[in-house]
Amino acid sequence: MKKSPSEHFEVLRHSSYLLLARLFARLASLPFLLYAAATLGPPLFGVFAFTLATIDMLSALGDFGLSRYGARALVREKENRAGTAGIILTLQLAASVALTAAALVVLLALRPEPVRRDVLLLGLAAAFMSSFIFTTDTVFTAFKRFGASAVFAVAGRVVYLAAGFAALKLGYSVVAVTAAFLLGMVIESALRMIFTSLKLTTFSFKTSFAQVAAFARGTVPFAVGAIATLVYFRADTLIMAALKGDRDVGIYNAAYSFFSFFVWAPIVLSRTLLPGLTRRFATEPEAAERTNWFWYRAVGVTGVPVAFAVTMTAGPLFRLLMPAAYGNSVIALQILIWSIPALMMVTVGFNALVVTDRERQATVTTVVTAFIIVVMDFILIHFYGVRGAAAAMVIATFAWLAQVHWLLGRFILAAGHGLKGALLLPAAGGLLMAAAALLASPLGLWAALGAGLAVYAVVAAGGFLGGLWIKRRFF
Repeated sequence: MKKSPSEHFEVLRHSSYLLLARLFARLASLPFLLYAAATLGPPLFGVFAFTLATIDMLSALGDFGLSRYGARALVREKENRAGTAGIILTLQLAASVALTAAALVVLLALRPEPVRRDVLLLGLAAAFMSSFIFTTDTVFTAFKRFGASAVFAVAGRVVYLAAGFAALKLGYSVVAVTAAFLLGMVIESALRMIFTSLKLTTFSFKTSFAQVAAFARGTVPFAVGAIATLVYFRADTLIMAALKGDRDVGIYNAAYSFFSFFVWAPIVLSRTLLPGLTRRFATEPEAAERTNWFWYRAVGVTGVPVAFAVTMTAGPLFRLLMPAAYGNSVIALQILIWSIPALMMVTVGFNALVVTDRERQATVTTVVTAFIIVVMDFILIHFYGVRGAAAAMVIATFAWLAQVHWLLGRFILAAGHGLKGALLLPAAGGLLMAAAALLASPLGLWAALGAGLAVYAVVAAGGFLGGLWIKRRFF
């Protein structure tokens, strides 16, 4: 039976709260990060950005794949979902304690200078708190408590931003801003754990060795994938800190703050699609395949005009909002943003592989991509600095898309779905959009932007309508 486009949105049911909460977090955080960058200056903002990257890496290690594996396991669990959730919480606590202790020993052994040491100690505490946020988010998703998850996420972010703005206004430096970030994490994780214990489940310390072994085996692909994904996202900052220093890290991360604002959409979409698609795949595998294809094609078409618009407006935006010291951030953002179209398709395609129990193949693509970006970062950052880091991100992302696209064609998406068209339509639309913008450029920036977007909209609409006509006429 054919599915109408509206039925593809069923998998997003009840998740609008979570999507809105993430959107608020990104919208509110971007001005704060830009204000912090302008107030602290490139070197100190570089220290803060390095700490955030370290927190992300430690969070991925501490999570050990439990949040993503747990989401699928809880959705499939029918008899004892609360008990399974309790086991996940307990394993997460054990992994977080072990990782935090190991990281603390390493930090004390390295003996960094006082400011960096204090910031990293606060960051280590924040990484410990983040593990509870990720795990409870998994539990909330399985129990369809999207509203509670959204409220707690917003509460933690409001605390962080309010305290961070206050610290900067009062003249405090990077340590106080990092402390504000930790405070937000503490508040959010405490609210989440209290709600989880009272309403959903609690820690389960009666876990058998067989259960722990089963979870350990199941989480391995997810853990490797999560760590490789964080390497992909944050290796550039860590490598730049080692090769170039805090100033270049600060300049690059001013651009990265804009870039990461657009990253939230595919990541949150993927996490919200996972439970619904997992349920649908168990009962209607063909319908799940069609829905995966719908979202894969839709995000592919959406990403190109977003990247085009940011490229066109990056210069005026930075000149309006940022000091002259961040001038090199403009070209970095204009390069970085072209990762978005490919990254959006990768995220949804990766999700499709996980839903259909091909997480090991998906993990291999992530590991390969992480290796590519590390190699490219060392080469390109050494020679080209912030521009090299941005170029490395784009190269690695398109390499990732090539791998995921090939796997989708081999294992999931049938030839009749028109897999090649998923790439040809945005590519053709992008070329015509650039041509229209070039022709309209003598009339000014906004005329060029409007002409390009209008042409792309016509091409995209024509492509979708033509595809529907061909399918109905010949299939």
